[in-house]
Amino acid sequence: MQKREIIMKRKKRLCLLLSVLLLCTGCGGKGNEAGNLAEPKSSSNGGNTSDGSVMGVVAAGELYDIELTEETLVAPLQEGELFLGAQYFGGERIWFIGNNDGQVFCYYEERNTRELLLENVPAEYRLGNTWYRDEAYFYVYGNNVLAVLRLDGEEAYALELDGRVINVCISKEGKIVLVKDDSGTGDSVQILDRENGTLSGKYPLFDYYAMAVGIEKGVLIMDHDGVYDLDVENGEKIWHVKWNGTSYIPNMTGWLCTFRMSEDGTLEQLVETEEGFRTESLRKVNIEEIGKILLVFRVLHADQGLKLLVAKFNKENQEYHVILQDRGEEYGWDFCERNDMEIATGKGPDLLAEDAVSDICGLAAKGALENLEPYFVRDKIGREAYVASAFQNFGREDGIYGMGYEMRTNTMYMKEELAGDSLEVLLDNLENYDKQVVFCSSFYYTPNKLLGYFFRMSDDFYGMVDWEEKTCSFSGELWETILRVVKQYGVTDRNQQWEEIAMPAFGGGIWSFAEDDANAMQDGMILAGYPTEEGMKHWLSVHGVSINTASEHKEGAWQFIKFLLNEENQKLVERNSYLPVCEKALQECVAAWEEQRYYNAAILPEEMDGWKKQLFARFWECLDNAEPAPWRTEDILEIIQEEAELYFTGDKTIEEISGIIENRVRLYLAELE
Repeated sequence: MQKREIIMKRKKRLCLLLSVLLLCTGCGGKGNEAGNLAEPKSSSNGGNTSDGSVMGVVAAGELYDIELTEETLVAPLQEGELFLGAQYFGGERIWFIGNNDGQVFCYYEERNTRELLLENVPAEYRLGNTWYRDEAYFYVYGNNVLAVLRLDGEEAYALELDGRVINVCISKEGKIVLVKDDSGTGDSVQILDRENGTLSGKYPLFDYYAMAVGIEKGVLIMDHDGVYDLDVENGEKIWHVKWNGTSYIPNMTGWLCTFRMSEDGTLEQLVETEEGFRTESLRKVNIEEIGKILLVFRVLHADQGLKLLVAKFNKENQEYHVILQDRGEEYGWDFCERNDMEIATGKGPDLLAEDAVSDICGLAAKGALENLEPYFVRDKIGREAYVASAFQNFGREDGIYGMGYEMRTNTMYMKEELAGDSLEVLLDNLENYDKQVVFCSSFYYTPNKLLGYFFRMSDDFYGMVDWEEKTCSFSGELWETILRVVKQYGVTDRNQQWEEIAMPAFGGGIWSFAEDDANAMQDGMILAGYPTEEGMKHWLSVHGVSINTASEHKEGAWQFIKFLLNEENQKLVERNSYLPVCEKALQECVAAWEEQRYYNAAILPEEMDGWKKQLFARFWECLDNAEPAPWRTEDILEIIQEEAELYFTGDKTIEEISGIIENRVRLYLAELE
């Protein structure tokens, strides 16, 4: 059985189970009628259910949050001095400091003293480099060079590597360990033989942030999932703390210079920010210690902006505490399926993001999501204060079943001579272009990515699908033209070196939009967008949150949503390259970007001086003409992409794959009943 059919059957079983259980448990829209809102229920066990779990998710004893304590630090830098790195050495935090006279100092933080280490140090060892030391050597690294100096400053050797050195650290066993960015293949850990300068081992790292001396063995690694000891010989991990379920993520407050973990599990770290340096202390806080009603919020991926908002809410709200649970190391589909099952049985999280479940529209239709309209009316929150796309109904017209809190635009730039103002013009331009070019290399090596570009923003596949009648017809001139153009321009291993005629761009802020815009303009591309029935538009991605109808703490969940929508809090989402959905906060953020002129960092030829004057106009043009992609088309698009692959490879004709697609789509539409 094909993978797509297996998934569809699993989703059908889940929908049936959801329908039955929602009917049995009575969670279909309770508390929505006539604006009657459920009052928050107090709980002696901090919001847990009677069996000791939190909404049927995980035992309370396994839950904890991270308490972050910050303290501003006056950097020991004198005028004209450079920060060259920091580490823990001999139980004390030390700083390496250089100056323009070729001197390198060591500052001992606890003793508040500095020592002159070396003089006449070459500029290439000071500018843009980081320093580390052990009992016998200094290790100086930057870009793809690692220089090993004896303590008298004499160079023992210098290694030119095939990747950039990111970090150097001594292991629990006394070995020198490097983290390298291996020229586009990702980060890896390698062991340095300090005497002869050879490297051994190559253990891959993912979402790496920092490295320190191990607690039990090896080195201590901090990554997106948590902190663990890594045995660099065999890759064994010993976990000490995980960020999943907490309101913390590394680097969300600044650049992490160095850190260590004490015996009681407290993390102490030095962080550099735009304003200067500060120390941070991180410790686990268990649920009993929190002492507030818990609100569980499930999201596939908790980004930096969301973590900042959750941490701020937990600090300010005296009654409720949000436990933020993302998928962690779990596979995305397994995470979504587990959440589907829990919600179907009347449990699940209090709050959920649309990407945390497999079918948010199905949940809304079955009454598993709370209608937020009465809450907005009661608290006199007007729609005019927010962008229209932030109010999500997931296919229902009788209310608001999800509220966006951050957004970004996705668009496409294209060669000016090829871009058109409609799908038909675009297809005609492309089909009659006689140069050897590809559409966009970032669409990987399959034409299916390009097929997604043409259909992404159409709710009914340009009339090929009738949702009401449950019929479809994949035939006709438009359908065949799209397939021919996709086959002509899709990137494969045979044409990956051809010139690109298009480039995707993501507008999460002026600085990212400006970078993409500048690159596109230099290549002779203009803002083109995605084809739709109404012409070319831009794709607006909105991250939102819904309330589970089964939650016993709907009022607390609403307090959190209202907190996310607060104007000042909305400005925090830009920390993770997203845009606020609050109109006033959005205007202020863009004004701040213009004043700070991040876009001036773009290096452009002189003939493009006029580009900067038009940048903000294009940014607003992109945002004002953007709209979300339809919710219900994903499964059908996957069917089309899967079967069309046989046409692109030459194994089947258009007529053959069209018939197969029609049969599969009809079966899918029938299963929606």
